[in-house]
Amino acid sequence: MTAVANEGTFLLTDRQCASILDWAAAQPHNGLVLRAFLASVALAALQPKEALKLRARDVEFDDQGHGALLIPSQGRESRAEEADGAATVRRVPVGKGLAAILKEEIARRDLGPDDLVFVLDDGRPLTAPVYRDVWRQARAAVLEAHEADSPLGSTVSALRDARIAAWLRNGDQTAAHIVTVAECAGMSASRLAERFAHCLRKPTPAEIPWHLLEEDSDLSESASEPTGAAPRL
Repeated sequence: MTAVANEGTFLLTDRQCASILDWAAAQPHNGLVLRAFLASVALAALQPKEALKLRARDVEFDDQGHGALLIPSQGRESRAEEADGAATVRRVPVGKGLAAILKEEIARRDLGPDDLVFVLDDGRPLTAPVYRDVWRQARAAVLEAHEADSPLGSTVSALRDARIAAWLRNGDQTAAHIVTVAECAGMSASRLAERFAHCLRKPTPAEIPWHLLEEDSDLSESASEPTGAAPRL
């Protein structure tokens, strides 16, 4: 079953995402790099254009098998900061699965710190036209006929949407949790809440702190009451 994200957009299931990665890995040409690229979108919620720019120096690994990706921020504020000589970078945690895939890809090609991570077998950098063509093939191979005829997974970014939705659903959905997810995804919390409203659990009446709201209301009312006639000058 697919879940509607907003009008005309649907979310891939975990099974469908995994099947697409497996399909990519099985391709005789560029299979491993395609799997690594798609995994970075599917498991770290990178924008495809961010993944294309990823260099070996941007990937960190720890002793426990996890890691992190260092992604330059894309927003208007970051561009202003870059003009001042202080570029901003967001740090995206990486689980063991993606860490292993990226570590294997970096070792397989013996990449240096400045080398792009996602390079085709013939040495050319992976580009948007190439991965879009592969995505069309993977989608047709993995999805059922009625799913392929729907908007489900129409672009590679569907992998990113599925990961963001999973992050939201699998947390406590407090304000701090939503902000953390937004930071990892490289978007504002307000935009995240608007775009993925269907993933956010609505609080029950019992969970809403009505007494605190009432106290705040009482305070506001008392502050607005006149304290007496103004003295004559």
